[in-house]
Amino acid sequence: MGWRIRLQIGDKAMEITWKYIKPLNDPSAVNNYLKAHKVDLPQRLIKSIEQFNGGRPSEKQIITSSKREYVFKSMLSYNQTDRETIYSVFPDLFKGTHLFPFASDAAGNFICYDMKMKQCVLLNHESNQAETIVKW
Repeated sequence: MGWRIRLQIGDKAMEITWKYIKPLNDPSAVNNYLKAHKVDLPQRLIKSIEQFNGGRPSEKQIITSSKREYVFKSMLSYNQTDRETIYSVFPDLFKGTHLFPFASDAAGNFICYDMKMKQCVLLNHESNQAETIVKW
C-alpha cells in the first residue's frame, strides 16, 4: 500500500502511487539541510521531497531533451540511516555545479534541480552531462 495522488498535466491526468516512502525522522531535516548548504529550491519540489522521502513512484518513465528514456528509481532520503541518502551524494559529488540531486534512476544517474536554469535535469553519471527532462 502506498500514497496515491492524481496528477493533472494540461489535459492529461494520471494517477501515481508512491511506495516505500520513509517517514522523515526529523520533520525539519529537508529545510535544515537546504539552509545549511544554501540551496534554494521551488516550494513545490521541497514539499514533494518531504512527502515522498525515499519513495518510489508507479510512473517511472523519464524522457530527456536527447530523446533518451530513463527509469525513475526513487527519491533520495533525508534520514541519515537509510540506504540512498542526500548525505552520501551532496555536496561531494556535485562540487562546482549548480545542480541539486533529489532522486536517482535505475542506472545510477541523478535527477536534479538545476538552480541556474530553474529546471529539472537528469545528470548522466557516465558522460557527466545534464539533460533537460521533457517528460515524466
